Amino acid sequence: MNELPSSPIATVGTIALYLSFVLAAATAATGIVGNARKNPRLVAASVYGLYGFFAMIAITSALLVYAFLTHDFTIKYVAATSDTSMSTSYKITAFWGALDGSLLFWVFVLAAFSTIAVAVNARRHRDMIGFVVGTIMVVQVFFITLLIFNKDPFTTFLTDPPTNGQGLNPLLQNYWMVIHPPSLYIGFVAATIPFAFAIAALASGRLDDLWLGSVRTWSLICFFFLSFGLILGGRWAYEELGWGGYWAWDPVENAGLIPWFTMTAFLHTAVIQEQRGMMKAWNLVLVILTFFFTIFGTFMTRSGVVQSVHAFGKDDQIALEFIVFMLFFLIVGLGLVIYRLPRLRNNGAFESFASRETAFLVNNWILLACAVFVLFVTMLPTITEHLFGERKTIGAAFFNLWMTPLGLVLLFLAGAAPLLAWRKTTGERLIAQFLWPTAAAVVTMGLLGALVPASRALTPVLDDALRLPVPLFTFGLCGFVFGSIIQEYIRGLGARMKQTGSDPFTSLVGLVLIKRRKYGGYVIHLAIAVLFIGFAGKTWDTMVDRTIAKPAVELAAAKQPVDASRFTVRGYTFQYEALEQVADDNKIATYAHVTLSRGKEKLELMHPARNSYRRGTEPTSEVAIHERLSEDVYVVLTGFDTDTKTANFRIYVNPLVNWVWIGFVFLAIGTFICLIPQGLVDLVSGRPKSALARRRRRRPAADRRRALGADGGSGARRRRAAPAGGAGRPAGRARRRRGPGPRPRRRLGLVAPPPARLGHRRAADEGSWCACAAAASARRCSTASAGSRPPSARRCSTSWPAST
Repeated sequence: MNELPSSPIATVGTIALYLSFVLAAATAATGIVGNARKNPRLVAASVYGLYGFFAMIAITSALLVYAFLTHDFTIKYVAATSDTSMSTSYKITAFWGALDGSLLFWVFVLAAFSTIAVAVNARRHRDMIGFVVGTIMVVQVFFITLLIFNKDPFTTFLTDPPTNGQGLNPLLQNYWMVIHPPSLYIGFVAATIPFAFAIAALASGRLDDLWLGSVRTWSLICFFFLSFGLILGGRWAYEELGWGGYWAWDPVENAGLIPWFTMTAFLHTAVIQEQRGMMKAWNLVLVILTFFFTIFGTFMTRSGVVQSVHAFGKDDQIALEFIVFMLFFLIVGLGLVIYRLPRLRNNGAFESFASRETAFLVNNWILLACAVFVLFVTMLPTITEHLFGERKTIGAAFFNLWMTPLGLVLLFLAGAAPLLAWRKTTGERLIAQFLWPTAAAVVTMGLLGALVPASRALTPVLDDALRLPVPLFTFGLCGFVFGSIIQEYIRGLGARMKQTGSDPFTSLVGLVLIKRRKYGGYVIHLAIAVLFIGFAGKTWDTMVDRTIAKPAVELAAAKQPVDASRFTVRGYTFQYEALEQVADDNKIATYAHVTLSRGKEKLELMHPARNSYRRGTEPTSEVAIHERLSEDVYVVLTGFDTDTKTANFRIYVNPLVNWVWIGFVFLAIGTFICLIPQGLVDLVSGRPKSALARRRRRRPAADRRRALGADGGSGARRRRAAPAGGAGRPAGRARRRRGPGPRPRRRLGLVAPPPARLGHRRAADEGSWCACAAAASARRCSTASAGSRPPSARRCSTSWPAST
């Protein structure tokens, strides 16, 4: 009797997966119960359980990667997604190349992120960190359940395993695909961290702005990696699929775009909450929706409910499990928001339509409308199939018809919001702020309309019958955004130079570092305008098909004119030189050599190719691209005949497409500026690390002496002069008295400024207490012996409790 095939890697990996499941469930229960009962030991145990879970999942993931590197084809997943001829980078890529491994990769990234987030915030959020850990681990339990019961990546063959694997999908064997899926996964996973903190804040009742500050970095990470994943996916489609474009409103593309909309909305309204104390409930809802949309996007691509070149196979059981999971967290999240709604009232109100708050609010409405529209239209074919038995096809033109006006409004707000003041913008300021950006928009539209007639092309908006010069409007709005952002930088730089007396470059660096979020956000707005320049170029795309019977080499050998091998498209001349085939163990590649010229200038020898794989998969195209800042020349070999050397070419001329990739570079720069930590700024500038030390360093010596008292005496001298603090206690070691209010907590930033604190202590030593008025506007000290001190030394700190 033959023995069943076995794999030590699969055995250990399966055990590790089951242990991870048990540990995740126990950690989730411990964190939630510990926080609910306010038991610090249980909460601490949940934190350590999270660390242990990360270690266990890291081992599990390393085992699967090792199985790929060692060609352990006993494991079904390894045999299905790799083979011995693949390079090491593609073997690692195969880890997340199919559904089983992608779920494990999701769990691993979330474990790593949550470990970092909890380690950084455990002491700061002691009163709710158990709920944070519990929420994260409930999510982990769900995904590990899918791995164990549905898509176990360590399942082995029950018969003799194959000697070689099937190999990774040829479409995925592209260098962009090495980094595109993990980038998108990281963006999806990063949304779980703000969600966990939001749920913890709601569950614990800690509804101040502290949770908001803790999730700001993770929200930016989510925003950046979603953007990075979407751009990389567009670049992969542009180079690999051979259709001449980078975005087709494919369901899997939309799956990453929908949470991008809501996370962008949250990043804007979070500023309103910090500045004005408004939109608290709305911010919580946006965080919950972002998490929901990331899970929904995962459900779309991994359950097979949508049809896409990127999607995995159909699985009804996984689809049902995802639906139950999404509904559970949506009900819990929104239910907690409704329960806490009385405590989420705004501290302020919208005072004027001409304000930055209003601009951000309109921005939120538009972004949420984009998310809902894209979600509904993406799922419409699936909905119609289930309701009417017929799958309705929605093309890219329909998306463009409705998304174009929404996008233009967002582009306008990207330039208008920085020009508006908080609360209310006066008419005089409104004119002064909008004058130059509006002039830039008008000049841009006038020059392009006169010098580039193609910019006046009419395109449909909202309805096929309504046609407007959308490219011209787009370039005008881009000019408006450029003018707005440049104006803000110039004014800020001028103020900084007057303040410091530094040169322009030093002042610019200092300005950006001090106000990183503000000026980094401006760079991101500038990036959006650059992206729209690339989007507008799609209006003038050209596509031409040509069939050339003989290459120039064949014609020259037959002593015939080589003109028959040439053709022209939009001023570019293409000459088909030769056809060549190259074979290896994996595929047969057929190359067409084409010379690209413009006028008398030879630009490049291009090599479009067609690959036929030996394992029976569909042929793929390797496009040849000549890139310029103004436009790309894009050549695809669509067919050939090796006997007659006949070749079929498809030529695309794509204006301004490279501005899309340039726009992302600006977006990355702006995001990195926003993510610069304060500690790094202090290190570079040589500033003291302590906030108290920085304040003391900025205060003149005379002010410090006044803060210590009218006589300028030291604290030690006052303590020696003070009476003894109790029986048996030496006078020099008198116990300090403090006010009847609670002691301020240094870790929460509630420590009063040094002058006010010393003023309180001095009043205590003299036998009289500082009595602050209840009204915030009348917080002044009233003591019998304080008349000799200046008024500034008799003020009470507003950070102390009102009872003192």
